[in-house]
Amino acid sequence: MAGGNTSSSASGHLRSRIRGWIPWIVLACLGFGPLFACALIGPPDLVGDLGLKAAPDWSRGLHVGSEFYGLDSGAPLVVDDRGRVHLLWTLRHSANDYDLRYLRLDERGVVEEEHDLGIELYEPRRVRLLLDGEQFLQVFLVGLEERGEPPSLFHLRLTSDGWPDRDLTLVSSGSSPCHEYDVTFNSAGVMHLFWTEGVGRERDMFHLALSSGLPTAEAPRLIASGVSAPVARTDGRDGIHLLWERPGADDESVELHYAPFSDSSVGTMTGIKLLDLPAGPRFDRDGPVLALDSRYGYVVWTQEYRASRLASGAKEGWYGSFVLDSPSAVDARPFSLPMDEKPTYVEYDSPHGYGNLVPLAGDAELASERIADPSALMSTEEAIVTCSAIVMHGTSRESQIVNVVFAGGQPSGYQLACNTSHWSRLPNIAADTSGQLHLSWVDGLQPGPSEVYYASTSAVVRDRIDGLTVDDLLFAALNITFSAMTGVPMIPFVVLWVIPPLIWTFIASRLLGEESARRASGYLALAIAVVIYQASKLYFTPTLLGYVPFSVSVPFLPADLYLPLQVLVPVGIAGLAALGVAYTLLARGSRSLFTACLVFVLIDAFLTMAIYGPALVVL
Repeated sequence: MAGGNTSSSASGHLRSRIRGWIPWIVLACLGFGPLFACALIGPPDLVGDLGLKAAPDWSRGLHVGSEFYGLDSGAPLVVDDRGRVHLLWTLRHSANDYDLRYLRLDERGVVEEEHDLGIELYEPRRVRLLLDGEQFLQVFLVGLEERGEPPSLFHLRLTSDGWPDRDLTLVSSGSSPCHEYDVTFNSAGVMHLFWTEGVGRERDMFHLALSSGLPTAEAPRLIASGVSAPVARTDGRDGIHLLWERPGADDESVELHYAPFSDSSVGTMTGIKLLDLPAGPRFDRDGPVLALDSRYGYVVWTQEYRASRLASGAKEGWYGSFVLDSPSAVDARPFSLPMDEKPTYVEYDSPHGYGNLVPLAGDAELASERIADPSALMSTEEAIVTCSAIVMHGTSRESQIVNVVFAGGQPSGYQLACNTSHWSRLPNIAADTSGQLHLSWVDGLQPGPSEVYYASTSAVVRDRIDGLTVDDLLFAALNITFSAMTGVPMIPFVVLWVIPPLIWTFIASRLLGEESARRASGYLALAIAVVIYQASKLYFTPTLLGYVPFSVSVPFLPADLYLPLQVLVPVGIAGLAALGVAYTLLARGSRSLFTACLVFVLIDAFLTMAIYGPALVVL
């Protein structure tokens, strides 16, 4: 009878405890439910209008514009003699309404003017922006005067404040399609414009010289036939170097030819064959672009081989280098970019003022799974090609902007120039009169509207925008919360951590007695249970070893804190779990070995899921 009363009393006590937990369970569901849903369906992390610090020499990325539309030119920029930065990009208001957006930044990177140019072209693309010696802005682009007409090459001159100075001018014939062109200029401010007209891969290439946007010759001059894809650059002695493509031996290759160009030369150009480039429907190729230093020319492109239309592979970086004074055929070589978000920089003396570079080997195994959108700096002091590349952003892969420096005929190093949580692409790079570098790029998946960002090595710009803001701290706090919730779906898997130590504790409590937790043998058994638990955790989730706590949610963490966090955070979690055990045994007076072990593993597992959630998701 007494036993029955005891059982009934225990049962009633248990029901009373459960009823007391119900309000707390309901509140937890109401509080964490929406947060969990946001973590599952929301963005991986929240960011403001500023990117994060990517390299010591570069400012944070600054959001300066939106509504970018296009696939080929990004937002070209130039810097005038007053330190003002001028940007231009394509936007689409509706299916048939396109325009060009002009934006100007002052020397501190503050937007001081933004307006549309009001051009009346359909699908403007391949936009180029140059600054002549009189500080006029020269705009070149390809577009259609009316829908259904062939694409043509147009020119527009703007004042130093970004307003049209002359009407939009047709440069190409207008009767034959023009898809490709390039433009370069010399120290006298004369611009040399090269473009092709025709259908297919065999087109006619023309040349026209302009000064302040006005032709210096009577008419465009035919300089080559049966070619495509002109690329032009000017060296430090005002020599013009010209590349073009000719059909190859089969449908999956083209020949890249080179010749120095002289405005006084007559007849058509022949040039020399530098190398073969991949072509055809199975290859996706960006470039080539041409970068120059005092001795070498560097032909740089990226390529991706597709086994089928739906398949995708790695987009690789390739280059070839030749001596400017004695050009000859070259070998195509791959170059690789590591995927490290925070690489180790070494000191470097650059003519453009930056002082840090990550060394690169000339012939390296391909590491980055995507290198795309190469764009060369129009400078003869140093050969720099900026491109987009896949970088590990915490546990995710993001496309970031990278500057690759070429020297001595091969890649010598690189810098990460931006760090955003968006898909960065289509970079453009320019230098000002003091040698400082300025960079623009587009953030967002293609095609469709994207955001325009800007960064600089200018000390004035860096001083203004490099500090942490209240938004940074707020977004970091929210991201920590979201990251904690990402570990919740892994609860069934985390159960595997708990089972082995609980089995051991169950067996030990039967051998030592249920009330043995506060004896020496109980402490030893509990210590063994903790070792078994930690071993099970690392065995079933080895990603915990390489993950830096808070690195995804707080990506502006200094790299110097990575190792301390990897060591101290697990120790801290175990220490809090041990405090929970001490409270259970001493303050609550429990002597149950099983209860003590259960308290430790539950506290440890909960904190591990909350802090290491992103590392668990990648399993």
